[in-house]
Amino acid sequence: MDRASYPALLRADTERLLAAGEGRLDRPVPTCPRWSVERLLGHVGRVHRNAAGWLRTGGRTEIPPAPAGAAVVAWVRDGLEELTEAVQSADPHVDEQTFAGPQPASFWVRRMAVETALHRIDAELAAGEGTTPVDTALAVEGIDELFGVLLPFRALGGAGALGGAGSAGSPAGSGKTMHLHATDPALAAGEGEWLITFDADEPSVVHTHAEGDVAVRGPASDLLLLLWNRASLDRFDVFGDAALLTCWRDEVTI
Repeated sequence: MDRASYPALLRADTERLLAAGEGRLDRPVPTCPRWSVERLLGHVGRVHRNAAGWLRTGGRTEIPPAPAGAAVVAWVRDGLEELTEAVQSADPHVDEQTFAGPQPASFWVRRMAVETALHRIDAELAAGEGTTPVDTALAVEGIDELFGVLLPFRALGGAGALGGAGSAGSPAGSGKTMHLHATDPALAAGEGEWLITFDADEPSVVHTHAEGDVAVRGPASDLLLLLWNRASLDRFDVFGDAALLTCWRDEVTI
């Protein structure tokens, strides 16, 4: 995806999140233990403002607490506008400063698009009226981001600083391999396939069709949700050492 593609997805998922959450602020969020929908919305408003601050200043900024009650809905919308303005004002040809060091100029808008899509799913699960799949191309990029940026950052001691409700774990150092295969017809050959090797220092990833100790097949959206512990295993075709996949899911923290 190019940088111009993310803002529309970010806006659409923010609006879906608010639609799912409005009028249900006191409901528990099953995928974020101890969180209410109100807290979930407040979190999204804060991470949008945090990303905007990084884009404006190149570092962390002080973010005010979210307002209580129904006022949080408008606060989230205001945060989205602040983030949108910061994205539009940033130089698209200059690397962005991030918690994981300098990254390409699409980093923050992609990070927020993925983050918001995941939390939109959280709100929809809390509402109990069904979920809308994450955009296929965004889901693929979300998986790339997890293995290419977030887990390596965690391996360097950055756990808890991923900007989300939690951080994803891995069976680090096992030497085991996991093959993911996205079954979406729109994806080109190899585009939706990952072979992940859990090396001693950090996972190594290649886009390839290959056998792993465990293989998982399903739509890209579902694979992203599985990796972030938001989808049950019965939605997938699983081959090989399923215990490795269970280990991964047990290490995902919220």
